[in-house]
Amino acid sequence: MVPRIAEESIQRVAETCDIVEVIGSYFPLKRAGTSYRAICPFHKEKTPSFHVNPQRQTFHCFGCGAGGNVFRFVMDYEHIDFPSAVRRLAQRAGVPIVEEAGGPEDDRRADLRKRLLGMHADAAAWFHHHLLKTPAAQVARDYLKSRGINGEIAKSWQLGFAPDSWDALLYFLKEKRYSTEEIAQSGLVSSREDESGESDGHFYARFRGRVMFPIYSDYGEVIGFSGRVLDAEAKTAKYVNSPETPLFIKGKVLYGLHKTKRALIEAGSAIVCEGQIDLISAYESGVQNVIAPQGTAFTPDQARLLRRFVESVTLCFDSDRAGQEAVTRSLPALLDCGMDVRVARLPAGEDPDSMIRKLGAGAFQTAIGGALNYFDHALERMAESGAMLDPAKITAAARKLGPFVAMISDPVLRESTARKICSRIGITEAAFSSHMKNAPASQSTPEASPEATVARPREMAEGVRMLARLSLASPDIRAWLKGQTTPPLRELGEGGDILEKIVFASQDIENPASRAVFTAQLNASEEATINTLDLDRLPENPMDLVRSGWVGLASHSLVAKREATKIRLREAGLGLEDQIRLQGLIAELSKQILDLQSCLSDG
Repeated sequence: MVPRIAEESIQRVAETCDIVEVIGSYFPLKRAGTSYRAICPFHKEKTPSFHVNPQRQTFHCFGCGAGGNVFRFVMDYEHIDFPSAVRRLAQRAGVPIVEEAGGPEDDRRADLRKRLLGMHADAAAWFHHHLLKTPAAQVARDYLKSRGINGEIAKSWQLGFAPDSWDALLYFLKEKRYSTEEIAQSGLVSSREDESGESDGHFYARFRGRVMFPIYSDYGEVIGFSGRVLDAEAKTAKYVNSPETPLFIKGKVLYGLHKTKRALIEAGSAIVCEGQIDLISAYESGVQNVIAPQGTAFTPDQARLLRRFVESVTLCFDSDRAGQEAVTRSLPALLDCGMDVRVARLPAGEDPDSMIRKLGAGAFQTAIGGALNYFDHALERMAESGAMLDPAKITAAARKLGPFVAMISDPVLRESTARKICSRIGITEAAFSSHMKNAPASQSTPEASPEATVARPREMAEGVRMLARLSLASPDIRAWLKGQTTPPLRELGEGGDILEKIVFASQDIENPASRAVFTAQLNASEEATINTLDLDRLPENPMDLVRSGWVGLASHSLVAKREATKIRLREAGLGLEDQIRLQGLIAELSKQILDLQSCLSDG
């Protein structure tokens, strides 16, 4: 069983996080009377229609219908689920989270994760301190300076330096009171193996004499590291990454996403760089819709993660053979998620970092703007190499491209792409289609595409809306409606199911923080509907309105049910037993309708 955030913690977070301050930390809000407004972040507009109500602690866009409480805003803006939004806001506010664990094993895993996250944060700070302060790190500072990374940028990305020591980090972590078992599971150390291949219990630092790049989750937690060697003559790998740990799985992480995801959402597309320095250089030059896979080629998990934010990608890998092979290896996972894949071509011998430093960000953006669809890119490279004149190479191209074309989900795009390829390489569509049948099996179960728009409010019958609005504001009204069981509230009209949830809410929902806990249990459309209920101008005699409103809705519901029953009674071939039953139901409904008529005078 997965641990669940305790309701008390959710309410504490809602009470602590003022929605104006939270939203104002993402973009500017301008005061407008008793509320605040801004250009809506969820749809394109010129005139501000996005309003934040500090009294109700809600937001609402009158243009696209987006709305809800502080949790809903963070969920929609950050593209994360509810538990992640609660944890993010809790971290911001310094509110401890209590989780109702599913069992001892869940407790153990949760505690280990918490300890490992603390250890990685401490290690990142330790590496960063060495980069900024120690004489031994001068070689690292010189290297970063040569790549255009100054001290301010190094601080922004918390870059570090791992001393060329076998045990300095180990001693530091033990001083921080991390156990040997915890350190062993962190991936920050390696161990020697005995003759059986098992660890002999002697540990040493995995990263030594390297520039350190912390790897963050999209939540902003340090979960791993990538270290670049500084000694060009060293007989070791140029880059060393953390191994897989309880925190870090290489194929599920995108470097830089914690900083770039808002730019990705706004652009609707991602520029994929090979390495960390390429990404940092592009980001700091103003090209911020960038990410980098941990490795080169995309995995299905990374593609699904990226698809939450964008619909298209531009691969900006090196133009050498290794880079082009990485493009080909990335294609299945990206196409499988329904992405439009483009390939940028940089000048020979250049990567994003060197191009930006030599020619400026404008030249890099021009190259990105000229990126071709993958299939056009592949055909252009064939033409440049002279492969269009070689029957054997044409056959090889058809064999290579056919399976990828088959992965295009849109049938019109798939057919037009196939037709274009056939025209360019000079083969019939029938011949090419034989290669399309060899499409690789899906490597993943694609997640549903992110919604093009945020959830819109549901329709509510006017009388039901009035009852829901007044119920939100008064526990006495909720108590009275709870006692009205004939007919059930959900049968009063459109939106009756939402009214029923309001009336039977366990929280003290007239309080904004408690209401936030309540609406967190609803789906996005229900929450948006509740957010449209006006609580600012309530009538002076709400209970009288509720009683008369309920009588009208209930009477209408019972009359409709009685008329439907009369129609059934007139059906041909109805048995005597069924006729007697339906006549009895009609009589009972008529009595209930008469009882309702006297309800107001009795009340």
